[in-house]
Amino acid sequence: MFQVLVILGLLVALEAGYIGIPSGPVYSGGYGGAYQPVYPSIPTPYTFSYVAPADGGFSARQESGDGYGRVRGSYKVSDPDGRLRKVHYTAGPEGFRAHVYTNEPGTKTSNPADVVIQSSAPDPPPYYPPRIPYGYGGGHKKIIVVPGGGPWKY
Repeated sequence: MFQVLVILGLLVALEAGYIGIPSGPVYSGGYGGAYQPVYPSIPTPYTFSYVAPADGGFSARQESGDGYGRVRGSYKVSDPDGRLRKVHYTAGPEGFRAHVYTNEPGTKTSNPADVVIQSSAPDPPPYYPPRIPYGYGGGHKKIIVVPGGGPWKY
């Protein structure tokens, strides 16, 4: 009777999926383990895009791939203060390539590492650190200058 209950319990566990019997061919690995062969996936092309409005600006992206590792796409970011960046890119066996159009302050037209940056931002004014007379305040004074409009003070 006990043997019948054990067999019935094993059949129920097998049917419920608690015990699995591998499907397909199983090959013995050299150390007593077993593995199932890995078959290459079928190339699957894809494409997607989105536009996300924000307060005073937006961001958008579109991309497509051919399923063989070649990708084309672009993205755009616009800020409320008028800054804009557009990037067109490709990636594949020849590597990653991008063309950046921007008017962001501090950028300039250049071509580093096969990436073309085309900037329409004006040249920033020269920066001159503040002059503090030697010995002011009874000795040397360490000054940390942080450019920008942040909350730091020296």
